Order: sequence, then C-alpha cells, then structure tokens
Amino acid sequence: MSKNKLLAQGVASLEAEAAQRVSRVPRAADANRDPALPHQIQPTEALAVASTLVPPPFETSTLDGMDEAKQVETLEAAYWDADRTEVRSFQLAKMRGSLLKGELLQLLLDRRAHEHRGLTVGDYAESLEIKRQYVYDLIGAAKDIRALAPLIEETSTPVVASQAAVLAPIYKADPEAAGLVLQGAKDSGKLSAASLTEAARELGLLPPADTPAPKPAPRTPASPSEVVGRLAFADAYKVLAPKRIELLVQDNPAAVLDQAEAIEAEIIKIQRRVEAAKKAAQKAIAAEA
Repeated sequence: MSKNKLLAQGVASLEAEAAQRVSRVPRAADANRDPALPHQIQPTEALAVASTLVPPPFETSTLDGMDEAKQVETLEAAYWDADRTEVRSFQLAKMRGSLLKGELLQLLLDRRAHEHRGLTVGDYAESLEIKRQYVYDLIGAAKDIRALAPLIEETSTPVVASQAAVLAPIYKADPEAAGLVLQGAKDSGKLSAASLTEAARELGLLPPADTPAPKPAPRTPASPSEVVGRLAFADAYKVLAPKRIELLVQDNPAAVLDQAEAIEAEIIKIQRRVEAAKKAAQKAIAAEA
C-alpha cells in the first residue's frame, strides 16, 4: 500500500476517533449543534479544538436571550462535559478539564446558581460531587492555567493545577524566567510541581528549602472518636460518585467492577474490626458493672 493511502487511512482514523468523543446528548432537531455543549467544543469544531492545548473561555454570548434557569442549566451541562474531559486522566485532559470546570464554576457563582437552586455554596458544591473548598481551588487553578496559556502554547507543554500554581506567579513577574523554570523541570526527566519548584530554586527565583524539621515524638493513641473521624471512606465515596461511575463504565466496566470489589473487601475488613472493637468495649463495660 502506498504512503499516501496509509496517510489517508490514518487521517480518517483520527477523524473517526474525534467523532466518537462528541457528546451523546441528543442534537437539536433544527441544527447541527449539540445543545448541551458550549460553542468551543461543538462537533463540527472537534478537530480544530484538538490542535490547541489551551481551550478558549466559555462563550458567554451563548447565554444571551436565556432566562436565569436556562443559563444555569447550560453552564451545568458544560461543567459536566469538562468533568468528562478530566476523567480521562492524561495531563492534557486534566489541564483542560480543570481550566474549563474552574471557569464555569466562576460563571455559576457570578450568577448565584446556588441561590437559584435554593442551596448554600457548600450544598451546591455537593450537588456537583465536589467539596466547597474544591470549588475555589478549581477557580484559582483555572486562573493560573489561563494566565500561563501563552507559555503552554509556546512550549507545547500542558500543566496541571499544582504545576500551574508554581509557575503562574513566576510567569507574572518574568515570562522568560518561567520558561527557563519549565525547561529545567522537563530536563530533570519528570515534570511535576516538585521539579518546577526545584528548578526555580536553582535559578534563585525561590528561596532554598527549609532544613527538614526533626521527626515528631510518637503520638499517644488517638481517642476512638478521633479514629472514627479519620476513617478513609471519603476517597471511596468520591471514587464511587454516580456521575463518575456512569462515565467510567462506558470506557472500562471491568475496571470499575474490580475497583468496586476492592473497596467492598476493605469495607468488610473494617466491619470486622468494628465488631471486634465493639465486643471489647462491651466486655470492658460489663466488667466495670
């Protein structure tokens, strides 16, 4: 087969893959547009968007003419699409997901979406399956990533929230220095917030690391209430969030089943220890009586 034919097949394959990533939300009957997606990720623009690392801001003009309820509904639909982008876990997808979600959350707060739903900010965050503080963390991360857009495009290097937090203040003070820091971190063999911080220290842009503090003395046993408060159900609860499971099941149901069974096994172990602790406590109470 000729090189031209192979190239044509490759392009066709990429186009087919991009088409499969388009939202499954039903299209409007009178337009070739997906009503649940913002302007910048409409199906007809999927390939063009893939050619840039930093997506454009949400097109707020698409909200013109909508009542408040429809605006909130449209922004929430765009938020969940950004969440689907982030779930893919790749650095680029994480960056795009964090950026879009943070900017959409800012727009939702500006329009007081929580009050429209009759909720506090904290309860509204829970409805989006995140914690209240994470709302503001995402908004801050989005601002950092957006500020770094020229550097990201110039170096073809996507950065996630923790990396953007290190680079953004340096870039604001001196874009060229930020580029040197990014290159130094990449040259170290692993791009991370830690390698960016180390590269900035080597260039004298950040103070040296503090001398490690001495190891603390062993803690006294925690009270039962403190131990219960620290039980790690929070991570499992987040992993099993219905919206995420719905998306992950579409990609790899076997992996979801394995993960759920592993969490279930841990819960069973914890239940056994809980029962043992209860019996020991009941025995001690009976002995005192």
